[in-house]
Amino acid sequence: MSLDLHDLLVCCRQLENDRATERRKEVEKFKHLIRDPETVKHLDRNSDSRQGKYLNWDAVFRFLQKYIQKETECLRTAKSNVSASTQASRQKKMQEISSLVKYFIKCANKRAPRLKCQELLNYVMDTVKDSSNGATYGADCSNILLKDILSVRKYWCEISQHHWSELLALYCTLYLKPSKDINRVLVARIIQTVTGGCCSQTDGVNLKFFEFFSKVMQCARQEKSSPGLNHILAALNIFLKVFAVNFRMRVCKLGEEILPTVLYIWSQQRPNDSLKDVIIELFHLQVRVHHPKGAKTQEKGAYESAKWQSILYSLYDLLLNEISHIGSRGKYSSGCRNIAVKENLVELMADVCHQVFGEDTRVLEISQSYAPSPRDFCGSSTPSKRRKIELGWEVIKDYLQKSQNDFDLVPWLQIATQLIAKYPESLPDSELAPLLTILHQLLSQQRRGERIPYVLRCLIELALCQGKKLDLEIAHKSDLLKLWNKIWAITFRSISSEQIQAENFGLLGAIIRGSLVEVDRELWKIFTGSACRPSCPAVCCLSLALRSCVVPEMSKVGMDQIFCEVNQGYSLKELIMKWLLFYQLEDDMEESTELPPVLCSDFPHLALESILVSLTMKHCKGAMDFFQSVSECEQQQKSKMEATFLEVEELYLQTTFDQMDFCTNIMDGTPEKIQASAGLSVHQNLKETLDRYLLGLSEQLLNNYSFETVRSEAFVRCSSLLVGVLGCYCHAGILSEEDAYQSRLFQNAKSLMQCAGKSITLFKSKINEESRICSLRTMMLLCTSCLYNCTKHKPNKIVSGLFLRLLTSKLMNDIVDICINLASLTKRPFDSGEVELKEDDVDGNLMEAEDQSTMNLFESDSTNINNTNESGEVQNTFGAISPLAEEHLTKQDLLLLDMLKFLCICVTTAHCHTVSFRASDIRRELLKLIEPSILDTSKPLHLHMYLVLLKELPVEEHPLPMEEVFELLRPLSNVCSLYRRDQDVCRAILSHTLPIITNLGQHSSDVENTRNAQGQFLTVIGAFWHLTKEGKCMAPVRMALVNCLKALLEADSNSKWAFLSVAEKDLPVTEVLPQFLVDNHHQVRMLAAKSINRLFQDTKPVSISRLSRAFPLKLQQKAFENVYLKVQEGMREMSRSPVNVDELLDEPYNRKAALLMTVSMILYCSPMCEKQALFAICQSVKENGLETQLVKKVLKRVSEIFDYKHLEDFMTSHLDYLVLEWLKLQDTGYSLSSFPFILLNYTDITDFYRSCYKVLIPLLVMRGQFEDVKSIADQIQKDWKSLLTDCFPKILVNILPYFAFENTGDSDILERRDTATKVYDMLKDENILGKQIDHLLNSNLAEIIVELLMTLHEPTDTEAGESSDLSNFSGKCLLDLSLGHSSQSHLSSAPPHTKPRVIQQES
Repeated sequence: MSLDLHDLLVCCRQLENDRATERRKEVEKFKHLIRDPETVKHLDRNSDSRQGKYLNWDAVFRFLQKYIQKETECLRTAKSNVSASTQASRQKKMQEISSLVKYFIKCANKRAPRLKCQELLNYVMDTVKDSSNGATYGADCSNILLKDILSVRKYWCEISQHHWSELLALYCTLYLKPSKDINRVLVARIIQTVTGGCCSQTDGVNLKFFEFFSKVMQCARQEKSSPGLNHILAALNIFLKVFAVNFRMRVCKLGEEILPTVLYIWSQQRPNDSLKDVIIELFHLQVRVHHPKGAKTQEKGAYESAKWQSILYSLYDLLLNEISHIGSRGKYSSGCRNIAVKENLVELMADVCHQVFGEDTRVLEISQSYAPSPRDFCGSSTPSKRRKIELGWEVIKDYLQKSQNDFDLVPWLQIATQLIAKYPESLPDSELAPLLTILHQLLSQQRRGERIPYVLRCLIELALCQGKKLDLEIAHKSDLLKLWNKIWAITFRSISSEQIQAENFGLLGAIIRGSLVEVDRELWKIFTGSACRPSCPAVCCLSLALRSCVVPEMSKVGMDQIFCEVNQGYSLKELIMKWLLFYQLEDDMEESTELPPVLCSDFPHLALESILVSLTMKHCKGAMDFFQSVSECEQQQKSKMEATFLEVEELYLQTTFDQMDFCTNIMDGTPEKIQASAGLSVHQNLKETLDRYLLGLSEQLLNNYSFETVRSEAFVRCSSLLVGVLGCYCHAGILSEEDAYQSRLFQNAKSLMQCAGKSITLFKSKINEESRICSLRTMMLLCTSCLYNCTKHKPNKIVSGLFLRLLTSKLMNDIVDICINLASLTKRPFDSGEVELKEDDVDGNLMEAEDQSTMNLFESDSTNINNTNESGEVQNTFGAISPLAEEHLTKQDLLLLDMLKFLCICVTTAHCHTVSFRASDIRRELLKLIEPSILDTSKPLHLHMYLVLLKELPVEEHPLPMEEVFELLRPLSNVCSLYRRDQDVCRAILSHTLPIITNLGQHSSDVENTRNAQGQFLTVIGAFWHLTKEGKCMAPVRMALVNCLKALLEADSNSKWAFLSVAEKDLPVTEVLPQFLVDNHHQVRMLAAKSINRLFQDTKPVSISRLSRAFPLKLQQKAFENVYLKVQEGMREMSRSPVNVDELLDEPYNRKAALLMTVSMILYCSPMCEKQALFAICQSVKENGLETQLVKKVLKRVSEIFDYKHLEDFMTSHLDYLVLEWLKLQDTGYSLSSFPFILLNYTDITDFYRSCYKVLIPLLVMRGQFEDVKSIADQIQKDWKSLLTDCFPKILVNILPYFAFENTGDSDILERRDTATKVYDMLKDENILGKQIDHLLNSNLAEIIVELLMTLHEPTDTEAGESSDLSNFSGKCLLDLSLGHSSQSHLSSAPPHTKPRVIQQES
């Protein structure tokens, strides 16, 4: 032990001295020693190495805790009856002790969080729980918790689910039982932060948390002001967003319980703006949970209740008042005030209006439950105040008309705009003209007020809304046409106003798109003169005009005489080109010092280029249509890591089967059409004019400007414009790609890119200049937007190829060098060694449970998660910031990531193009960035860097060589080990691995690297699967894991290598995926259910036909058994487990939805298992209580896809099989009367028997159940013998085949033959049919033969390779669900959907 540590150890021991004066001296010495550099260095080293025999920070902290206990005990046992000065000195003493703890924690954790999280937490919680510690200790410990524990990412990830729950329970109790000891606002902030931790790092908090919020709101109504209420409600919002997934009904009930109080607080307690924002979020959340995606009725997926409806009306009334008050405050306030209301309030009001508005305006009397009533002041039961409110579009029209003040008008314009944009169907046809009249009046006033942009935005949405209404009456259309003509004229006149130019062009474009007016030729004047400059809205409007109208001749436009004289000799198309390219430039371009807008602004991809090229075509409108019909390739965009609440709304609609996205027709075998050039021909003179203009523009830029005076992005924009035009010509068949490469335009584009490249070369020596960093970022984003990973015949592919040819080897190497420099510039966030967890690692013995080999991955020593939050600093956000947050990244870091994305897309698109750089060399340089000597993923930048490479380098169309795939995967296990407790990072890692999975499935001759890469990846997935089973992966991570399993099934559809090592056994991924069907999280179960089709068909496209290949019959049968048993296991688990009363609302409903989704998915995707799946649904209606309305929704949708006209037709086609299987289960309580006939749309059993007796009776007769036949006859009031006569052909068909069987010794066949003989003998009985049989045989011979032919089938043991036509299987009974063996008889005919459902069968 060093001398410094020895001194500290002696000092620590002296802190326990019985004499107070000695302890006081040692405290001063202690403070000095813990900040001494040498002592600190030794303590850091010992803490990092976790060597228990040496003094480290944790040991010192234990000494300090003993000192605090001693001092506290002395203060507690001291005389209480003392003077005020003595009391004050004792108080001061306590403050000093508390300050010492804070000081020690700052010293220990200044360089890195080295104190054990559990030790700190235990100290804080024990101190806060001990009421005798008083105000000082409790408040200071709470501050330590907030600033020194919860703001540190390492601690945030180490806190166990138990500790999160304990913290929450402790502080919720403190908030509900306030004392003067601890500030309630501080307690509320901690509750908000801890709630965030619970919801992100665990699978949620205890459901008793619902009760806490109920109690808080009860208290809040009684208190004049509740300190920290905004933090409590913010915590509630965090809580509800997470819990709403599993507990929708419970969340709705809570909302209905507390929202009246929240309404009261808003109306009576005058909350500040921050509290209002939180309340608005809460209201909006509740509206979206009750009405996902605007659903208005229960049949469409809404959650309805009388109480909620009452709250909605009260909320509407409250928002009306609030908006009126905002207008009033604006009118009478001095100084500048924004006339618009906040977007969150507008969105909420629009959603509420959508719910409460109907077709007609109506007046409703509501009880103002949120108003103060006498019962708030005394115990009397005086009823709540009642008042009338008006509902409907008349309300919005009144508000738009009754005031001329912008503060009153603008909020309602915003609301109307939002309401029409989000719910266009909510605007009745009858309201179109009145609303348009009001907006026209507002627009025509043209006052200098700020309302005009809002009027225009409302008109844009109204125009788009009318364009969707195809069934308007002619008279109605005539009235609207007059109004739109007037609006068009006003808009046209004000087009030059720069402040509202975007809105004006947007409105003109919306009117053109909806064909609401006959476009005036005057429109073309805008795109030729100086009224306005080319901008993104102007170009979009021009594009719509060119697609809708024919460009007239110059003489027909009616231009001014002066304008015609100046532009004599130009056609209108040439003038539009000039306007687009040289707006406001002088004729002598060399003297111009201003760059044209086309080089200073961004336009939609290929929009400008397609317009310019179309203007040179003889048939301009046809050319625009040709370019418009090109579907854009998917751009490489930032993936949003955070799930939006929209996903939860979609989940609700999937749970109620109002949104069945799994029913997209995956069996649509239409091959992709390569579009011809639609007979386009170019006007040679116009093409030469365009070439001349473009050459002039580019040469002007090259000759008059340098890379030092012009930002580099101008050169890239010009270069992109040139190759975009060339690409459009190539796509239209006017130019060959080789001719494009030889053109002067392309040579100029190369020169422009060389100029842009010089700025990159210069940056290598000036990487700290902020202006250059911003410029280069813009340049990188522009370059990336020109490239597409696209293998289809699209202009994007051609443009990508042309642009890639511009990139020189030097340019690419310079960018690579900058990336390497920027990556090596980053410093470690802490001065000294990383924190390592060994003996105290809470996950330290992960491997012991099951599989050592798999879990070696997560046993790395370096388990520190980098924490860049300075310990002790007040955080603006609540909780520790994720390493994925952009707050950690500098502008240089962001530039590096943009450059990496650019390089990745360059090397992946270079596969199918000729380029001047070596893509393989660039890839190797990029992979050097993740070598162990460079990559340190504890740094946020390096983590981002690795995630970018992992996602962007491997693409499905151009797989990486297996050697490089292996290199790319090499750091993966270490990164996962480092961040295994950080749920956000784990989810991101798994999501970013999806592209590489397709690479792992490629056929490669490099067997060794293929095996190594696959093994490395499967080890990681196996480790996550292991953590999932131990409950250490939260729902978002499990969802990402399910997506990885889906991708693995697609990459290895034949299960050749996709195996996870579990308990020393190799488990195929095909068996792992179904296990997520019993997950305890609803969203995970539903995702697994929707992914189950991968077990029945290979979803990878077959060549260009896009047909899915069905797996062999035996594999599908096995998959069905596994899946159905697993999903039923989930139902049994739910019934066995002690369910909380609160869970009873949601859990059964969610489990049933997952069951129905799973079986429906099989029904939809597997013709082979169609009958089994349908029977499983019928069985689940009885056994699991599936709601018949939900089942009918699904079956109706499936039957439509299978080309049945009615649900009944689909069910009837399978009825004989369904009833047969049902009757087989009679011994277990199944009877014909319990069959779910309601699924066939029959209202009662009699109706069912009357319509289907020809199917039912033959099956009953074959089983010898003549009593049931008589029962049916009695039910439908017919003679039972006449029913036998009617059904005779089918009865006989069920008997005759058994007489033809050879005696093979099969006991099952012999038993069936005996049964058939007995039934036939019974039918011959004189009391039944007797001698009638011979007559019936002769008269029905033709029908009997047809029925016999319909029973022919292919045996179940046929080799899979013998036939690939699924029509051989479609009508066949494949597997008896209940008994587990094949049923060889009673086969129904192939249903009419056989042909559309053809899927290739894999041999």
